[in-house]
Amino acid sequence: MLTIGEFSKISHLTLKTLRYYDEIGLLKPAFINAKNNYRYYNISQLETALLITRLKSYLFSLEEIKVILANWENTELLNSKMKAKQENLTQQITFYSALSKKLKHDIQLLEAEENIMGYLNQIEIKLVDHLTYPIFSQRKQINTADFLKHFNELFSKILFENLSSIAKPLAIFHSSEYEPENYDVEIAIPLAMATNKTKVFNPGLCAMATLIGSYDELPSIHTKLHVWIAENNYKLNGAPFEVYQTDPYCTPEENNIIEVYFPIK
Repeated sequence: MLTIGEFSKISHLTLKTLRYYDEIGLLKPAFINAKNNYRYYNISQLETALLITRLKSYLFSLEEIKVILANWENTELLNSKMKAKQENLTQQITFYSALSKKLKHDIQLLEAEENIMGYLNQIEIKLVDHLTYPIFSQRKQINTADFLKHFNELFSKILFENLSSIAKPLAIFHSSEYEPENYDVEIAIPLAMATNKTKVFNPGLCAMATLIGSYDELPSIHTKLHVWIAENNYKLNGAPFEVYQTDPYCTPEENNIIEVYFPIK
């Protein structure tokens, strides 16, 4: 058997870590001397220590690792958890890669003695009189992470009712503050003809800007619109809405085209 010190040296896990793993039941000593409380480990437990370290490197939490060890013979469970973690890491890599590109771009601007907020000047604001048409809609308090799911529900209803769309889908945002887990959103499909289940959508005069790319840039669009509205002595006149010119189901994020409208007077 190995003393805790020997086990620590071989596994490269500190004594503090090993004692904590014992405390939470992740890696318990094979034997504890009742007289002096010294911990001893079997040589076979070194492989378990290596596995824990490996899973930690994949960013599994200790609680997740504990579940995996408790179900080690269940290879199907391990495979599903590993695939889920791989997908999560891939998403993080994509996010940080995009963030790195933005950071590099801002550094280049600073080195050229340019303003990193200058991109706001490139956002074009248009004054438009929006079309009036009947819409088939559903208004819910939703988590914005489930946005596409709610759009899918509405499209299913459209198909079931055998209704014909005449324009791109849109979303009307009724919340007075940003609360993504509980957002008051009305998702709508413009229709060719009114029915007893539609209502008239007539936002009238609007300030409009187009978002091309990641939805993360939406606050910049909103900022530019609010500044433009104030500078041109207009006032908000209704809930803002977005028209989705590209299909969010199959369009890469960098190719998104979303028209953002603020009704004004």
